Amino acid sequence: MRTIRAAAAVTVVTALAAVTGCGGGTSSDGGGSNESPKTLTYWASNQGPSIEADKKILTPELKKFENQTGIKVKLEVIPWSDLLNRILAATTSGQGPDVLNIGNTWSASLQATGALLPWDQKNFDAIGGRDRFVDSAVASAGAEGKDPAAVPLYSLAYALYYNKQMFADAGITQPPTTWDQLVADGKKISKNGKWALGAEGGNLANNIHQVFVLGKQHGADFFDSAG
Repeated sequence: MRTIRAAAAVTVVTALAAVTGCGGGTSSDGGGSNESPKTLTYWASNQGPSIEADKKILTPELKKFENQTGIKVKLEVIPWSDLLNRILAATTSGQGPDVLNIGNTWSASLQATGALLPWDQKNFDAIGGRDRFVDSAVASAGAEGKDPAAVPLYSLAYALYYNKQMFADAGITQPPTTWDQLVADGKKISKNGKWALGAEGGNLANNIHQVFVLGKQHGADFFDSAG
């Protein structure tokens, strides 16, 4: 495994997913130079129903990349339960992937440790320009005021689903559009064994995303004045 500058990376199964890259190895390992790599190591976070399903989906796409560039990609799909520990170990040892995808909820903290190389304007130009990406998605891939630590790979938006019958039973004619309405409607619905707001209680990864999204919408700030 090639030595890199604590090159780790980023995905968002809550809002967006990002990819972060760094140099491509040394001539001694047959990987070419950082400027002209022959081989790249890619750690992919598990996005599908299984590790094998992700490999089946990604392998032909990476083969297309190899055919277009001449660069071979060594793929490893890593489950979320192991990924952060693998990244931290790679950061400490200096032995890690060239490219990796993670959730953007990790990117700012990993960026602060120096684990991720920045995507500056030169890097954006190399992949077609920053304007290819939604501004809010890029902004979420690192700390405020710094070059983003990653670029968006996958993005998704959360939606509010509601039970029309429960709303009608509580005398509510339309879904809430403000926090005050959400609280008021929730109090009307939460009785007789019914609860107004549901979440996946056993899914820590999903819950932390909900905390982030709902907290930001309610004015919470996850960074102090020093970033």
